[in-house]
Amino acid sequence: MPSLTKLWAALSLLIAPGVQFASGQADQPAPGGDTPAVTVTDAGLLDLHVRDMEISTLLEMLSYQARSNIVTSTKVKGQVSANLYSVSLEQALEAILTPNQYAFVNYNGSIFVGTPEEIAGLRPPPATRVFKLRYIGPEEAATAVRAVLGPQASVVVSGGDAGAGGKSAGGKETELGAANPDYLIITDYPDRLSAAARLLAEIDQRPKQVLIEATVLRATLNESNQFGIDFTMLGGVDFENVGSTSNASANLKTGRLPASEFQDTTFNLNTSFTGSITGGGFTFGIINNNVAAFIRALEEVTDVVVVANPKVVALNKQEAEVIVGRRDGYLTTTVTETAAIQAVQFLETGTQIKFRPIINDDGTVRLLVHPKDSNGGLTAANLPFEETTEAHADLLVDDGDTALIGGLFRERTVGSKTQIPLLGDIPVLGLAFGATSDQTVREEVIILLTVHILKETEVEKRAQRDLFEDVERIRVGCRRGLLGTGRERLAQAYFQQALSSLEHGHRGLALLNVRMALHNQPKHLSAIKLKERLLNQRMWDDEGTNMRAFLWKLIQAEGGAGTAADANPFDRPDPAIDPQ
Repeated sequence: MPSLTKLWAALSLLIAPGVQFASGQADQPAPGGDTPAVTVTDAGLLDLHVRDMEISTLLEMLSYQARSNIVTSTKVKGQVSANLYSVSLEQALEAILTPNQYAFVNYNGSIFVGTPEEIAGLRPPPATRVFKLRYIGPEEAATAVRAVLGPQASVVVSGGDAGAGGKSAGGKETELGAANPDYLIITDYPDRLSAAARLLAEIDQRPKQVLIEATVLRATLNESNQFGIDFTMLGGVDFENVGSTSNASANLKTGRLPASEFQDTTFNLNTSFTGSITGGGFTFGIINNNVAAFIRALEEVTDVVVVANPKVVALNKQEAEVIVGRRDGYLTTTVTETAAIQAVQFLETGTQIKFRPIINDDGTVRLLVHPKDSNGGLTAANLPFEETTEAHADLLVDDGDTALIGGLFRERTVGSKTQIPLLGDIPVLGLAFGATSDQTVREEVIILLTVHILKETEVEKRAQRDLFEDVERIRVGCRRGLLGTGRERLAQAYFQQALSSLEHGHRGLALLNVRMALHNQPKHLSAIKLKERLLNQRMWDDEGTNMRAFLWKLIQAEGGAGTAADANPFDRPDPAIDPQ
């Protein structure tokens, strides 16, 4: 005996043909029953469950539930079976009509359903629209809008098809990159153009910016120990007889042996182990008749600390780079079958930081960073060499926090020894027959990266103004350290005297002082403005008047002149000079 569920399903098919019930699911929707075949979810999407229902009937139900105007052609016939969950009205229409080779179009607020030929006659002709971009790149925008455009749509970026991947006509390469255009030209049906406009309005938003404050600490410690003994002995002849010279018993340089001494037996024994010792340190020497000995020792410790503190602002998801260092140029030669071509290349050394910030919605910043600290130069053969310490990191940093990149440590130890064979191996006494040199170099680099998401608040703007004022204070402080007889210092003194005279009502004396200031520094902007204020006349009014009038007439002829507002702006009073 069949179960009650199967019996109920068979009975339901007999009572309401075209209605689908699932075994064991008492809440399955059914048209014509207690539960409708088309329902609207809480999210405003549609659930649809039908079997063998007339397309026109289903479209009528969709119109009721979606509260949309749907008009069906008389040629739309047939049955459909479908189970759709959480779909939009457009998605439901696509799923229902496409298998039956029907189409639809949204025109003037109503959806028309019919054969492709009927819909083609109802659809308005394609149109072309220009979209100006403010922040997003044109290639990125072209890729995004293709998701809402038709297969036959045309997207052009400054005269080049964005889908072709070619270089745009306006993409002229400069030192700062390609001069990309800031607009798209799209050709498609009006409804799809409207969808593209809505999409661009969503994605073409002002990007956020990130301020990266980097502190690079590089510490280098050099330790050097050197020791050497020179020993010189002449047999059968005195140092004085061979014209020897000495630099205060720090060394000994012998001259030629006289011809008369060649008849006697002489011999020479000497070492030169102090010649490899760097000058300075400890030197001990003794010279007596035909024996000389010198001891030289040096211990040198050099501690160098270099701190760089660059700051740079970058757009969200855009790469930025800052270099604090030097560039050394060198020549490269390319030899072909017909000629040799030389080009100048540059080796960049110093502190370099490349980074790309990605701002997350939770206020954190993903930072792709490549810090590098290097030194180098050119060899005698004009070939570049570089010693570098660098790292590649992918970090996640909270706004305002600091990331530390450390452990970039390097130590190099070099030991060398020069000696007379066998004699230099004698314990203790062997020191008199050789020289030793030990050198240790330790380097460590620590990099601190502080990340700030700029929010364009009043606090940030005030901090920027404070920074500008601090820079001005440093600049003025440096200028005040110059000699008082310099032209710049004299100009500043005359200008201050002019302001003081004007404050006490002495306009003539103020004009005299301001003229003296301009005599010493003709480009003193504040003095120029003060002179214009005192004379009630701009300095350029009597310079090039004819040419300025001629140019203004050309502008009027090109754009058309009429009202008094179109008069020559150079003839208007300047409120900054003449407030009245």
